[in-house]
Amino acid sequence: MAEFFIKEYRRIGNWENFFLDSAIYSVGTSLGIEYPNGFVPIAAQTGDLFAYMYSDQLPCDSGVTNYIFNQDAVRRAYAMFGYDTIFYSPEDIMRDYGSAYNAIKKSVERNLPALMWGCGGILMNDGMRYDPLPEGCIIGGYNTDEDILLVSLYPGAERLAEHSANGRPGVDEYGYTAISTRDALATTYGIFIVGDKITPTPREELYKYALSSIKYWLNYKNDDYLFGAAAFRRWSEVMLDDANWSEPSLCEINSWVKHGSAYCSLCTSIGVGDGEGIAGYIRDAVETLELSNKDKILDCFIRLRRMNQRIWELSDGFLPSVERLMTHELRRDIAGALVEMGDICDELNELPIL
Repeated sequence: MAEFFIKEYRRIGNWENFFLDSAIYSVGTSLGIEYPNGFVPIAAQTGDLFAYMYSDQLPCDSGVTNYIFNQDAVRRAYAMFGYDTIFYSPEDIMRDYGSAYNAIKKSVERNLPALMWGCGGILMNDGMRYDPLPEGCIIGGYNTDEDILLVSLYPGAERLAEHSANGRPGVDEYGYTAISTRDALATTYGIFIVGDKITPTPREELYKYALSSIKYWLNYKNDDYLFGAAAFRRWSEVMLDDANWSEPSLCEINSWVKHGSAYCSLCTSIGVGDGEGIAGYIRDAVETLELSNKDKILDCFIRLRRMNQRIWELSDGFLPSVERLMTHELRRDIAGALVEMGDICDELNELPIL
């Protein structure tokens, strides 16, 4: 069969931010699995729900899974669905390209997208090429005659190049971008295929793992990012430093680099607007496990959610205007909310959780 592709599948939304979690959820929905709170249970297993990270130089809007590769995160999610994972590392692909390629084709022919963590050969409409685009994506089709994969990516047609491989549309009517198979696989971090059916991880075990990971991520350290209380406090310092916001042109750049990128991630993990956000997941977890100090744990996340909403309201939405960001008073109030969020992280660190 020269070409095969899945016509009906859950597409990755370009507004979802945690694109690996979204891609995993797309695989899950192809298995008939859906959650009322979307990919939140998946983000609790991958770390995105609890990794509050900050850098005033590097992007951090797409969650920790965009910057730190960990194949076990996907394995946990697939086990939650009730399936084993077949994983092809870059070394596996290099050593036996044909085996990896055939596994992708067989998965697609079963109407199960293959998950790719990082995809090479991505052309943008500004001429930039990503090798790889680091976020998660799904492979939903192939054409052996043209040696291309049909991949669902998070950037929409407004950001991708007008044409993809072999003159195909940048994004076709089914949501796919055509990419040279070898380009796509050359710089990927790994390919994940749904394996054999297994007993799904019990809900209690999922909650125990998620809650046990809270302090891990609050205290995580690497050379590029700050996490937890340290992240919130550094962020607040940057907001209070007038030198970062003194000119309109500087303020326009820094509104995303030094504030919006990190806040984008928080809005996805902690939540804003209607609903309880992360507090709803925590409520279910602590009540299911009947934890002795469940009220204190839940209260911390309710207050995190409240402070995140306060930043939204202070900003009149996601990002304040450049003119408003140049006023110290607004940034002082935002910094105050960030400091309180850091203090809440300290409280969580002191609480026995499990």
